[in-house]
Amino acid sequence: MTAPALAQRSTRIGWMDAVRGTAILLLLIWHSSAVPVLYGQEMPEVVRTINEFFLPYRMPTLMFLSGMLLPKSISKPLGAYFSGKFAMVVWPYVIWVSIAMLTFIDDSPPFWHWRAWYATSYLWFLFFIMVYYLVAPALRRLPAWVPVAVAAVVGLLLPHGSTEQRMAYFAVFFFAGNWLAQRPDALKLVTHRWAALIAAIPVALFGIASCIWPEPLHYTVWGAPASIAGTVLLAAVFSRMTSGGRIVRVLQFLGRSSIIYYVSHFPVMVGISLLLIGSVNPVVLALLNFVVSVAVGTGFALLKTRIPVRWLFEAPGPLRRGVDLVISGFTRSAR
Repeated sequence: MTAPALAQRSTRIGWMDAVRGTAILLLLIWHSSAVPVLYGQEMPEVVRTINEFFLPYRMPTLMFLSGMLLPKSISKPLGAYFSGKFAMVVWPYVIWVSIAMLTFIDDSPPFWHWRAWYATSYLWFLFFIMVYYLVAPALRRLPAWVPVAVAAVVGLLLPHGSTEQRMAYFAVFFFAGNWLAQRPDALKLVTHRWAALIAAIPVALFGIASCIWPEPLHYTVWGAPASIAGTVLLAAVFSRMTSGGRIVRVLQFLGRSSIIYYVSHFPVMVGISLLLIGSVNPVVLALLNFVVSVAVGTGFALLKTRIPVRWLFEAPGPLRRGVDLVISGFTRSAR
């Protein structure tokens, strides 16, 4: 690989991490006030308004970036592909759903019932990712735009707000990210400085609309282009910051460990909220939720290569290799 190619690859990874870090930061800010509300705490209207503005951009951006990683993943042999997804997606989902059921989920079906594991609580994102990765190999011979179009149509036809409709809605972003990652020319346009100016208008308008009509606009497929514009805006901004800086480095760190912050923050916030609701100011409670969850997530991120912390977020090596051997053996016998 040539030096310019290496530089381009480094820049691309840098902005992806920074954009992902920004999205996960916005998610933590949102949940820091939303979790107390779940348990009866009222929040100032300004807090709700700020969070509603970013509602169309948080999870769609995370899903879009996950889709951008699909082409590299799916180029591997099926054994390595599925064992990797088992280790990095299925395993943390099972671990943290178990933790959630043992700590704060009171109305879940028994753990042996399939419903207990179906897009459970705040971990629905990982469940959706599991489904997309599962079906992706069967779709790879199709033009990359086809899954996007199919997901959009299904998302329009299913009952709005249902789990299955939300799964179709977010599939639009996942497979749109996959489409973009396969087109260097389109990717170059997305990160052009003019992209930020062009995307800023629909991002601002859709964000304001989300503040006024949050429920009707949530998971609305026709609004997906505006949500993607939010990702484009962040990509264009961070791709220009090639020299980084402290803030960018922090966001990149958050982005590289986004799965850790995502799975670990909610139980921490639930514990703090249940302990302090009614005894501290609501904004102070939200601030404590945010600070403590970031601190816990950062601790996990710094220790993520050490056993047993690593096993909270990644399957043990023998299990991963076992899945690889089983899938590889099955695919060989099926030929």
